[in-house]
Amino acid sequence: MKKAVDLTPDDHALKAKYLNNLGNALQSRFGHFGELGDIENVILAVQKAVDLTPDGHADKAGRLNTLGGALQIRFRHLGELGDIENAILVMQKGVDLTPDGHAHKAGYLTNLGSALQSRFEHLGELKDIENAILVKQQAVDLTPDGHADKAGQLNNLGNALRSRFGCVGELRDIENAILVNQQAVNLTPDGHADNKAGQLTNLGNALQSRFECLGDLRDIENAILVHRQAVDLTSDDHADKAAWLNNLGSALQRRFNHGGKLRDIEDAIFLRQQAVGLTPDGHADKASWLNNLGSAFLDRFEHLGELGDIENAILANQKAVDLTPTGHADKAGQLNNLGNAFSSRFEHCGELRDIENAILVKQQAVDLTPDGHAHKAGQLADLGNAFQSRFGHLGELRDIENAIILKQQAADLTPDGHARKAAHLNSLGQALRIRFKRLGELRDLENAILFNQQAVDLTPDGHADKAARLKNFGSALQSRFEHVGELKDIGNAILVKQQAVDLTPDGHADKAALLDSLGSAFRSRFVHLGELSELGDSDIDNAILVQQQALDLTPDGHRHKAILLQNIGNAFIHRFEHLGELKDIENAILVKQQAIGLAPDGYAGKASWLNNLGNAFFRRFEHLHELGDIENAILFNQQAVDLTPDDHAGKATILNSLGSAFIRRFEYLKQLQDIENAILVYQQAVNLTPNGHALKAAWLNNLGIAFKHRFEHLGELSDIMEAIVACKQATENRSSHPFTRYDAAYRWATLCSVHQSFTSALDAYTVVLEIIPQVVWFGQKVHHWYKKLHHQYQKLPDIGRTINMAAALAVSVGDLQRAVEWLEEGRSIVWKQILQLRTPLDELHQQYPDIGNELLRVSRALNYVGTSNFQDIDLELKPKSAEEEAQTHYRLAAQYEELLQHIRELDGFGNFLRPKKFSELAPAASNGPVVIVNVTFRCDALVLCTSGEIVPVPLPTFSYEQAETLHLKMLSSLQAHEVRPILSGIGQALYENAHHSLPHITWCATGALAFLPLHAAGIYGSDNPNINISDFAVSSYTTTLTTLLGSASKPKRDPTAARSVLIVSQPATPGQKPLEYVLNEVEAIQHYASPEHTCHLTHESATVWAVLEEMCKHEIIHLACHGIQEMGNPLSSAFILYDGGLDLNTLMKLPVSLENAELAVLSACQTATGDENLPEEAVHLAAGMLAVGYPSVIATMWSIGDSDAPLIADKVYANLLGRHDDPESQKAKLTPAYALHEAVKHLRKEVGEMSFVRWVPFVHFGV
Repeated sequence: MKKAVDLTPDDHALKAKYLNNLGNALQSRFGHFGELGDIENVILAVQKAVDLTPDGHADKAGRLNTLGGALQIRFRHLGELGDIENAILVMQKGVDLTPDGHAHKAGYLTNLGSALQSRFEHLGELKDIENAILVKQQAVDLTPDGHADKAGQLNNLGNALRSRFGCVGELRDIENAILVNQQAVNLTPDGHADNKAGQLTNLGNALQSRFECLGDLRDIENAILVHRQAVDLTSDDHADKAAWLNNLGSALQRRFNHGGKLRDIEDAIFLRQQAVGLTPDGHADKASWLNNLGSAFLDRFEHLGELGDIENAILANQKAVDLTPTGHADKAGQLNNLGNAFSSRFEHCGELRDIENAILVKQQAVDLTPDGHAHKAGQLADLGNAFQSRFGHLGELRDIENAIILKQQAADLTPDGHARKAAHLNSLGQALRIRFKRLGELRDLENAILFNQQAVDLTPDGHADKAARLKNFGSALQSRFEHVGELKDIGNAILVKQQAVDLTPDGHADKAALLDSLGSAFRSRFVHLGELSELGDSDIDNAILVQQQALDLTPDGHRHKAILLQNIGNAFIHRFEHLGELKDIENAILVKQQAIGLAPDGYAGKASWLNNLGNAFFRRFEHLHELGDIENAILFNQQAVDLTPDDHAGKATILNSLGSAFIRRFEYLKQLQDIENAILVYQQAVNLTPNGHALKAAWLNNLGIAFKHRFEHLGELSDIMEAIVACKQATENRSSHPFTRYDAAYRWATLCSVHQSFTSALDAYTVVLEIIPQVVWFGQKVHHWYKKLHHQYQKLPDIGRTINMAAALAVSVGDLQRAVEWLEEGRSIVWKQILQLRTPLDELHQQYPDIGNELLRVSRALNYVGTSNFQDIDLELKPKSAEEEAQTHYRLAAQYEELLQHIRELDGFGNFLRPKKFSELAPAASNGPVVIVNVTFRCDALVLCTSGEIVPVPLPTFSYEQAETLHLKMLSSLQAHEVRPILSGIGQALYENAHHSLPHITWCATGALAFLPLHAAGIYGSDNPNINISDFAVSSYTTTLTTLLGSASKPKRDPTAARSVLIVSQPATPGQKPLEYVLNEVEAIQHYASPEHTCHLTHESATVWAVLEEMCKHEIIHLACHGIQEMGNPLSSAFILYDGGLDLNTLMKLPVSLENAELAVLSACQTATGDENLPEEAVHLAAGMLAVGYPSVIATMWSIGDSDAPLIADKVYANLLGRHDDPESQKAKLTPAYALHEAVKHLRKEVGEMSFVRWVPFVHFGV
């Protein structure tokens, strides 16, 4: 043909025909061998043919079409935009030249549509694919049903619909694509092997696309079926055989990615190797087949972790790059895939050169891709991933900054309706969350949540990626919960992660990872709340359940198996720490040993795993005290230390674990070498940890403990001095957790009081008192904090007892005001926190909401730094350096201090979160003396008089041990001669205040005395007449001076004004024992309260809501019903009403004020009984009613006789209200304390003075 062209002059009539035929022949050769020179020559020949053909010639349109096709082929290989622009131009001209009825019109329209589709796939302009579909639909419509080309036109239309689906994600497009591709297959007889195979392939591609969107396994099964049919129809020497093999391999690989069956990826690799083998080296598609083969090797590597696979992946991808000329359109994509392989090998082996190479080739890919190219956004996102991986390894901030910039560009380049928009937003959110983990800037996390939420919202419910995006959204919410502590975040995190699990079928390869992530969220909430359910469905149980499911779904050879074992081991440990069941720690040790056995020798996290295993053995030793466990703890912790370089951020933590194991063995065997080793490794931990690091105080505190142990063993005073110095330094590290600093301060004070002077001990106790407000509040909810204190009171020195010691020391040196201040700070920590949350913090949020929110954020962030030894493994991020962590912690501590300073400069907030000064506390005695009895290594009564004077009354013959003994005996065993010194010491003050009645005294006792009925102390059963303190004074109790201050500040009402009474009675509460005397009690009250000032709610009318609605309308509430006390959570203590419990938590949230409230009478059992484990915490219903706003409360210390309640009610209300129909009795009304005093005196006479159980339990609290 070439000779014919050369021999024919240009002006010959057949020249154009010969040129066109030559072009067709060259194009056929190109299709077989893929030599780019052939397509260049096609364009030259056909262009000349077109130029030689006049516009009106019948063959002009056909030659324009041929030229357009050649330009399109060259565009696909070189990516030059001019080629596809010219292709569309000449093809459009060909279409325009062809009349509608022409036989070739449909074919020209189809080819024009294909060119428009190619430009769309390059630029992403939606109008191109819309026009492509339009002209391809016209081609189909122009082709009659029986025509031989009908199937081909349908096939091409299906391809265009699939392309638009890939961009827009509209399900109807892929549905229509499958429909028309299936029609094309059905219209093509089996004998047309070439056409049939191509149409089967396109149908398979469409089914695979729908599978990738919806995840319906039937689609990928059918895709594999039709791809296999296409392969079987095509002979080995056919030009398309390699392409069909490649497509079948692609479908099998996709099914492997979904189901994780090894056979699929094995077959995919085999088929793609065949495709490569069938394709000669110079063929244009050779590089593509190598690229795809590399992708298959990469997937198998990420499943099995076999290094040979990633080596083969890199080799194949590198060959693909080398075979592709620089200007080729596929070059950028192949460079990008090579970069992905380098990244994967880096994540496995940690060789820095791999991630450097990944960034290098991915940057080349970005540079080769023009700005308007449809793939540009994807290349930018992948380059961002590589920078993100390097950041995880090196921690260089500029890398995560670059990752975020690149991912933001990718998101910005992708139009809102594009199918990949959600993926780029999801990836951007992950990068922002990683930067948040490093810098702690909340705005990064807020933006991460925003972008992850957008990604979820943009992803339709049936989409295959919906579950993964829900998981990432949930992880961002979980991070904010762990930073800020808002329970709604972890609740939402669990919700969306559960949705992700539910959307994922059991056989899916990602199911295990999603379950593990859900388990992590359950465990995070459990660690925060520490709540176990009696029903067995607590968060930690759920965490173990789903993480076990994840483990069961993961085959033994999977490279993430070890990580899943580690994570479930952590969950077992957390449950063991709460329940103490041996099987949990046994399981933790078992799975952690399995994880270490699966970890390759060079794995970077192996030291951390060994440390965790050592810590698990340590915990079992503390449970069973078997020497082998502590030996193993030391062995594994030592291995972890040896594997960890000094510059690793976790080195100090591992050294600390080793030190703790040495300490425990020393305590067990008393071998000096162990305590020497403990001091050595603790000192190393301290030296490796920069000042300002949150864990520095813990390491110093432990070092102090070790020095103390050695002192006790050797008796060298220098060790005590070292211990004091270490503990003092620990308190000075303000970024450390308040519990840790408090523990160190307490130890410092104790050591000083024993081995140094009282003055130095007072300095230490002063620091203790400065830390306590942070320990108490520190951004936590009341009942959460109480639970922590309740669980940890054995581990931490009891705060109340510590303050009692400090106050006794202050009394010893004559500093009485400081003693009162300190005792007040230590008393009723829980209830003072409630009051703080209702007053200064509430006021701060009301007046300065931004400052209040910022203080809450910073304090919660400080609360979470360095608090957990067992964290699930985060594959996205390696630890910060110790210096970086210290800087983060120091910055948070500085922010906290600056905020406190700023708040204290605001009007009305000068003493924000500071202990009250004595001048603020003194008015608590305005209604009579308050006696604070402190029982510790010395016993004293501090009497706060109405004058503001403090009268100290030493009790040298009384002791803490006696108080505990009396507590055990309980009933009135406190001898009067121990109370007499108090009464004689304040006699003058008592009677100055008494006027014409008995004097009034308010008791505020500490320690075991808090449980004793001081109001009933006396000498009974002797030959002389019985003597009772009530003969000399009327007694009340108070939980704190602050409570009295709050009550005293209420405006005084006219004593002659009628009081309105709300009576709540439940004689027969559903599910409770009947209270047969309740009706008598109600009748007694109604005898004195006028009907117009009385509201009685009983039986079904006494519901929780009805009582709440009425409370604010009445000055007095009388509750004659069952009561329950929740020691674990005082705010759940409740009065049992008809439809459930009216708990203190509900009362605290009353929407209306109780400013008119005067008295609550709690005629229920044990309404003033505290928790004997925490004697300084008045955790009972009476204290709760004081806290919610009742200044005066009548309650019971233990169970009362049912028949006694009506009698007490009769006498209390007679003295309190007088008879409503007797004006004279109205004049003799008494205050609640005096009214109860008279009522009890009457009962005592009725039942006999020695019937202590009958009359002693009735007590008065408040003013």
